[in-house]
Amino acid sequence: MSPPPASAATDADLADGDEVFAAARQTLQIAETEPDKLRALFTVVNLQRRRGDFTAGLAGAEAGLTRARALGDLRLQIDFLYLKGRIHWNLTQYPQSLESHLEELQLAEQLGDASVLARTHGGLGLTYYRYGRNQDALHHFQRGLSYAEAAKDDRIRSSILNSLGNYYMELGDYDRAETIHEEALKLRESFGNRRAVADSLTNLGLIADARGDTARALDFLQRALQTFEMLKYRRYITNTHRRLARVLRKGGRLDEALTQAQTALRLAASLNSIEVVSDIYEELALTHEARGEFAQALDFERKWEATREEMRNVQDRQHIDELRTRYRAEQRELEIALLKREQDLQQVEIRRRRFQNATLALGLVVGVLFLGTVSFVQMARLRAERRMHTATEHARERAESAQQLKSRLLQMASHDLKVPLTSLNATAALIGTSPGASSEVQRLAAGIQSDTSRMRSLVRDFLDAAAREDGNLQLHSTDVDLDALAREAVDLLQPVATQKTQRLVCLTRPNASVIVQADPDRLHQVFDNLIGNALKFTPTGGQVSVTVGTVGAWGYAEVCDNGPGFGPADFARIFSSGFTPVTNVSGEEDSTGLGLFITRELLTLQGGRLEMQSKPGAGAVFRVLLPLVANARV
Repeated sequence: MSPPPASAATDADLADGDEVFAAARQTLQIAETEPDKLRALFTVVNLQRRRGDFTAGLAGAEAGLTRARALGDLRLQIDFLYLKGRIHWNLTQYPQSLESHLEELQLAEQLGDASVLARTHGGLGLTYYRYGRNQDALHHFQRGLSYAEAAKDDRIRSSILNSLGNYYMELGDYDRAETIHEEALKLRESFGNRRAVADSLTNLGLIADARGDTARALDFLQRALQTFEMLKYRRYITNTHRRLARVLRKGGRLDEALTQAQTALRLAASLNSIEVVSDIYEELALTHEARGEFAQALDFERKWEATREEMRNVQDRQHIDELRTRYRAEQRELEIALLKREQDLQQVEIRRRRFQNATLALGLVVGVLFLGTVSFVQMARLRAERRMHTATEHARERAESAQQLKSRLLQMASHDLKVPLTSLNATAALIGTSPGASSEVQRLAAGIQSDTSRMRSLVRDFLDAAAREDGNLQLHSTDVDLDALAREAVDLLQPVATQKTQRLVCLTRPNASVIVQADPDRLHQVFDNLIGNALKFTPTGGQVSVTVGTVGAWGYAEVCDNGPGFGPADFARIFSSGFTPVTNVSGEEDSTGLGLFITRELLTLQGGRLEMQSKPGAGAVFRVLLPLVANARV
């Protein structure tokens, strides 16, 4: 009888404590035959995965897969591929996880075991869900459930139900998610899998927290934590402490929340998971902020941003790896097709030779015809390849010419607009300040100044975008008084704020200077973009403030508004070219989507940084950081 799949393991199979882990390793040492050794190794690796020892677990899974292939045992190959896929998933290495599960699916379809197919589709659903490919994930979850029901395998069915419940919970469909998780919990309690029961309790606690039921959420999570601590599963213990901190913070129990978050951070040090650490940094920042400890909150906020930036870089690499994975999969399919074609050709050749033995003359004629056909097909193929290559080269040349023409036209148009816009702005200023100008004339002149300033800003953004694309963006750094430059930028944009009945203030320290190393013209452009954006997305009657100060070896300037803020959909794209916020409440201003993109690029080229904090409905703060000049007066 073949061994049960990994997800079907009970607490007798995956028991708690170091004693049971030691017993599993002892079983591995005394196993005599190679199949028995591999089944014992499978249990050890699965325990390592549950305990959070992912490095050792991955090494064991790869070794087991190599030995299972050498043994020719299809079922053991599938089991170790499943473990590889899940451990890569735990390490957030999703391309590798996807590759392992896809290879597992090919072998599982050969084996034809419904329970194994159910487990495989469940693993693929989890991996696709982390990629953000929700429809693919839902498809595999549903396929997995259908196979589990056909096999009458309640253990795997409960595992896939758990994943499906999390899927609907992330979509905000809490009623459906709760129904599915309660069904999974009953199944898991029926066969005594304590780890799985604790997992279901955790998910029900998260649903209760989302609904604002603090007492019920704490009860579920504390019950889950007791089980995870008994089983000594470090990743689960760490994440449960973080979740308890979140619930306690939202319930106003801040001291307890801080203790739970600090415990989670201490435990996370042994997990080697940037995703887990990032979530804890975020919770610590929110907890310190709720306690009024803003310095600590800012420190953890920066650590959180740093880990998110690192994860974004990892995700970029993962996307490339995913493309490589797809390419390799297509290559494997092509190789299979070629092998099949080769086998077909061999069969044809065998039949042809048999026919030759019967009638040599006719065989010679057939051979000549066959060679002629092959030559004709080969020549046709070569001609088609040459035509395709020529067409590809022409298309590439046309695309490059179009790109160059676009850049030249953009530069010419933007450059030709600068002079008339500057002249129009100056003329409007003279009209507005001329003696005897009525209030209506002054209002219209101020409006013209505001519009021409915005158009000049757009022209400058277009020119900078084109210069950056061509690699010709020039900077001239010198010592710059950040206080003075901020006040000047505020003064220049006061007409825009006045026109929209907004309050624009600059909060600087008297008789103090913040001297930084920067290009003053480009830095002025940074302020124009940030303050202009704040005025654009702040409602009529709102306030925009600019604050200047120092922190460590950095000078900073913060532009704060009380507009609608940014939502989760904006965060991933806010500094990308062409970004347009979801909400615009201040008017009907257009946006090129270049302002924040160029602002960040300009600061990066000057050795600075641009940071952002925002919550939906609570405004936004953009923070400019530039290195202070050594020995500068502060």
